[in-house]
Amino acid sequence: MHCIHSKYFFIYLLLGSIIFSFSLSCNSGSSTELYDEIETALLEIKKSTVPDRRVAILDFELSEDGSKITGKTSNDKAYQLILQLKEKYPSINLDSFHIVEPMGYGVIHVSVCNMRSQPKHSGELSTQALLGHPITLWDQQGDWYYIQSPDQYLGWLDKGAFTQYSSGELTEYRSKSKIIFKQDFGFCYTHPNTSSEVVSDLVAGDILQIVDSIKDYYKVEFPDGRQGYVLIDQCFEQQPFSWTTAPEWADIESTAKQFMGRPYLWGGTSGKGVDCSGFTKMVYYLNGLVLPRDASQQVHVGKPIEIDDNLSNLQPGDFLFFGKKGENGNPDKVSHVAIHLQDGEIIHSAQRVQIESLNPNHDHFNVDRRNTLLSARRMLTQEGLQQGVIPLLKNSNYAW
Repeated sequence: MHCIHSKYFFIYLLLGSIIFSFSLSCNSGSSTELYDEIETALLEIKKSTVPDRRVAILDFELSEDGSKITGKTSNDKAYQLILQLKEKYPSINLDSFHIVEPMGYGVIHVSVCNMRSQPKHSGELSTQALLGHPITLWDQQGDWYYIQSPDQYLGWLDKGAFTQYSSGELTEYRSKSKIIFKQDFGFCYTHPNTSSEVVSDLVAGDILQIVDSIKDYYKVEFPDGRQGYVLIDQCFEQQPFSWTTAPEWADIESTAKQFMGRPYLWGGTSGKGVDCSGFTKMVYYLNGLVLPRDASQQVHVGKPIEIDDNLSNLQPGDFLFFGKKGENGNPDKVSHVAIHLQDGEIIHSAQRVQIESLNPNHDHFNVDRRNTLLSARRMLTQEGLQQGVIPLLKNSNYAW
């Protein structure tokens, strides 16, 4: 009798073990299905609100069982949509997901600052910002700050390149009269003569506050309080950038050719060195128009232009984009941008700023560029100004 009971008990344990294992398997499948659903929803939110992590913060992590989302975002729409996930999935814990607010503001106080991809000087140069540009501070690691430049680009900047401002101080700074340095290179001096000591070097596009004018000089103030003197004929006040229509092509061409021979610099957006999109952005900035930072961003602004075999549809000033053609429904991979001059000639930063041609009848024909030409956009039209090309004085991210 005892043996019979032991046998049944063993069978009972065996069946229980099988049922328990089956239950775990079912729960595991359910957990995996839940994870996949929520992950898909998160990726859709990211795609619709922050498709480009270079210009907005959206970092999230989903726990393996799909029960918890941790992370942060600077985009209010993304934050609200992620909060709404709880309505569909009540079990989600969102206590560790939050929207980040700026920890402060600042203004660049060196002629050109280098923004890095990591909080260290050996980090990759991702872009540059110029003297007088306001920035937003998002995070800090030691002496490095995670900042956002006026063109919305995110990167790391060491504390020696900017002066920290409160929101009120930044508002006051914006209200002050300013000059923009227009020479390729120059200096600010301690006294109103060029034989006095140098306060700082200057490059085209630098912004300084006007304190006074004395004969041939502006007395100016830097964001960190330093003062000095700049030759008036090397600057213009902010009013010339007040136009609401596109500048003349002749002005764009003249500015572009002033960069001839400048070295290619990955991440460069100044007279000290430019990459391909840093060059195009800077040429337009110096003519009062603001473009996105990278070629893969610039390809989405302005008016799209059809390209025929003879390039007959192109006009001077059109942007030409190069790279790899998308396949199987994937978008083109843009890796280079140039400004069209005429008859297939382009000016661009590749090794250095130079003029080449897409026309096989020209001696300076570049077959590789012609073979990788993808698309064209027209910036110098009123339509362009309505499609992401913004006049400097109408862009609230800058110092005006």
